[in-house]
Amino acid sequence: MTLEKWIVTLLVSVFLLVNTGLGVASDDKAGKINLNTATKEQLIGLGMDEDTANAVLEHRKENGEFVDIEELLDIEGIDNNMIRQLKKKIYIEGVKGCNC
Repeated sequence: MTLEKWIVTLLVSVFLLVNTGLGVASDDKAGKINLNTATKEQLIGLGMDEDTANAVLEHRKENGEFVDIEELLDIEGIDNNMIRQLKKKIYIEGVKGCNC
């Protein structure tokens, strides 16, 4: 295989990986909200009532950043059904210097 054909093959492979999502982790965050930076209004927009949104913010303030979505089960008003729905709408990423 010539160098030119090898380079074309490499470029096509990279293109396919990026466009199928196999090579880009950030696609998982597209259109989603980081649970560690979400505001009350954003949480309500995800389907939580005001009391539950306030409880999430309070939990984050008292316990620090979320590291797993399952931690939300510790909050009254959040059950497994809500977790399944939220998984489609949120992601969890640490916030540098967070004093949530």
